[in-house]
Amino acid sequence: MEENGVNSLDDPGRAEPAPAREELDAALALARAILPRDPVTRGHSLRVMDYALALARRVKLPRIVFPHLVFGSLLHDCGKGGVSDHILQKPGPLTPSQMRLMGLHSERGHTITRCVGPLETASLFIRQHHERWDGHGYPDGLREEEIHVCSRIITLVDVFDALTSHRPYRKRMPVQAAMGVMRSGRGSRFDPELTDTFLAMIREKMVNVRQGRATFFRPWFTPALVAAEASSSLRHALARSLGPCPVQLTVVASGEEVFNQVETGPVEMILVGEALSDMTGAECLWLSRELAPRSVRLMLCPFNRLEVLVAHREQAGIYRFVVVPWQERAFRELVEEALVWRQIYGAVKGE
Repeated sequence: MEENGVNSLDDPGRAEPAPAREELDAALALARAILPRDPVTRGHSLRVMDYALALARRVKLPRIVFPHLVFGSLLHDCGKGGVSDHILQKPGPLTPSQMRLMGLHSERGHTITRCVGPLETASLFIRQHHERWDGHGYPDGLREEEIHVCSRIITLVDVFDALTSHRPYRKRMPVQAAMGVMRSGRGSRFDPELTDTFLAMIREKMVNVRQGRATFFRPWFTPALVAAEASSSLRHALARSLGPCPVQLTVVASGEEVFNQVETGPVEMILVGEALSDMTGAECLWLSRELAPRSVRLMLCPFNRLEVLVAHREQAGIYRFVVVPWQERAFRELVEEALVWRQIYGAVKGE
């Protein structure tokens, strides 16, 4: 099988060119559509991506492969969309026929993604993420460096996160016990060099093990969120709703203050009301695009104004409208989802 990108740690070989911006946007849109919606599977995918990038940086893979590694790790389980919830959520061991059905997910994921230009390289990693170093994996029985180095990275971190996360059939394993399992698979299931490096990163606390907890990508990074709302009651509601989120929240009343915040430091999200003290929310978001082109933009609006304000969506670059009043939990989940996708976009772009 022909491999794309980096083939080994010692010989980087030929790498596929980084996707163009339009291709990245299309690939991200597809990723959002096919990434599992349930928080357990989605959280696992995000953590696998996080671990994979950390390990890739540690072994100094060329940055040109990072976008492909992001998509490959993020979507490694997308083929499970063809597996019934009865099997995915089964509390006990799977039958042989259920195991065979589950084992098809890497090939299905490859089929889903291989025809999408910017995902073609990532589709190889998805196909290979259950291959083993000793050649006893599936679907192609590849061994050692026949397996793409990015696939070997995903295999390693996928198993580690699975061990340290709750599953329907078992409780999560303590980190030290999981490290022991990983060591026992060194040279058989896993690339020995990558295994040693990853376990060293855990011991040195270069990897933040979350043990199954959903979190932002790049957990050491606190995203900055600027909320602009002239109404004092809504400003207090924003602060209360976002209190449990790991964000640096700044609430202001005017568009000018938003611009000042953007100019003084990176801002990952801008959230505005319909009318600020000095301009409309749509004007604020539109003007902020030049200052902060990669910030996620949300707009608060009453339900009876939604139809009118939707006309501003494309021009102002609005990611989502938040209908007022909102449920606090749903609002926090929306903010977390938007910030996660902002971080994914940053990782794909090599930020």
